Amino acid sequence: MRTFGKYFFFLFLPVALIVLWLAGVFHPRISAKEVEPERKVVKGIKVAPVEVIQKSYISFAGTVVPSDRAEVSTRLMGYISHLPVKEGDYVKKGQLLVRIDPRDTKAQVEAARQQVVQAQKQYKAALANYEAVKKTYERFKKLLSANAITQHEFDMVEAKFKAAQAQLEAAKSGIEMAKQNLKAVSSNLSYTEVRAPFSGYVVSKLADVGDIAKPGYPLLVLEKPPYKVEVSLPERLYGKVKRGDTLRVYVETLKRWTTAKVVEVEPSVNPMSRTFKVKALLEDKSIKGGFFVKVYVEEPIRKTVLIPEEAVYKRWDFTGVWVVKPDNTLELRFVRLGRKVNGKVEVLSGLEGTERIVVEGLEKACDGCKVGG
Repeated sequence: MRTFGKYFFFLFLPVALIVLWLAGVFHPRISAKEVEPERKVVKGIKVAPVEVIQKSYISFAGTVVPSDRAEVSTRLMGYISHLPVKEGDYVKKGQLLVRIDPRDTKAQVEAARQQVVQAQKQYKAALANYEAVKKTYERFKKLLSANAITQHEFDMVEAKFKAAQAQLEAAKSGIEMAKQNLKAVSSNLSYTEVRAPFSGYVVSKLADVGDIAKPGYPLLVLEKPPYKVEVSLPERLYGKVKRGDTLRVYVETLKRWTTAKVVEVEPSVNPMSRTFKVKALLEDKSIKGGFFVKVYVEEPIRKTVLIPEEAVYKRWDFTGVWVVKPDNTLELRFVRLGRKVNGKVEVLSGLEGTERIVVEGLEKACDGCKVGG
């Protein structure tokens, strides 16, 4: 009995206590829901809600055009003696643009004036001859009535009278022709000075002092402000873009946004291109003609979820975004992307439109991590 007590006290009791200690009998119990895994906190990332749109802006190529454009030329051929304007100058209506040396034209006018004087002298000579022949004709007519001359003699005098009469008419017509020629040549003097047909800008200078101006060849190109955007729109937008509407315009070269108010809408659709033209007055007065622009027209669409391209996480064939859950933890979610809209990318599936996502610092994000400050 004494031996059993020794075994119990020195062997079985210590072993039993060790087993109970290992089983956690001597440790306080902790409920399961109080034990939470420690989550990693990430900082330096930017979170933003996704964008949901019900309408979109579609871009179309357009060109800036002036209200009026003129290629200034002359009706005369001559030496350019004066050209006081340069490209970029603003000129007023009636302002002198080009002067052609008038000496040749003045010589032609003087020659035409002398032709008028000569024609008048010829008329006077023809009139004097006519008066003399007329008297002879009237005298011979009386002699024929008295049977004092033969019919043949009278016929000779009558022929001379009719010839003198025709010469007088021809001389009279010659005066009219000479006067008309003088008028035409004199009018050319006004064409030696070319003036601005309207107020506008000199956008192109095609000649200089010393050049020979030729009829029909442009010397200058003028454009009249205000400037407009001209764009061809597809027929599906016919009736949706109206006068008074405001369009967004982006000038590629100048990297500048502006707006334009619709002032003209083509009343019919081109059957070949299935488009119609629209002109809109530019708000920015500093934009001149010839610029290529993009015109954005609003068009209703289905509900579309948009995210920045920088928020897209790509890993081999996987495309996803880091979604911030309501408990502020991160979840990597697969998404299917569509077209680009207004500098962002469309999400076809994977997002409902109410989520917040990581838009900057994607390399710091991890699944299950908590977003810090």
